[in-house]
Amino acid sequence: MEVQPSEFYLLLKAGFMGFALCLGVLMLVFYVLGIFMQLSERNFMRLFLVAGLISFVALDLFLYYKIASTQTPSPHIFLAGCIGGWVGGIASGLTHMKRLLLRMTR
Repeated sequence: MEVQPSEFYLLLKAGFMGFALCLGVLMLVFYVLGIFMQLSERNFMRLFLVAGLISFVALDLFLYYKIASTQTPSPHIFLAGCIGGWVGGIASGLTHMKRLLLRMTR
């Protein structure tokens, strides 16, 4: 099975879309909940779970729009790239972005 260059670029583009969407929604949720609720560092995992679920719903809505409405040429490749980017965004949020996300709650 040979991978075409256009499929590779679609996978790469979809991965970046999923990653950016995930981190954007995580930051937005932490900022909004930080304004309305005074959360401490001990509530980080609870808030991160809520933000992760909200980011997955946002990704699901984006995928539904992109695949169903615009008729993406290779939907399985686009789906795999977006989900992979989302998983990378979640992992990055837990490891590298924890301090930034905590600062957004203040």
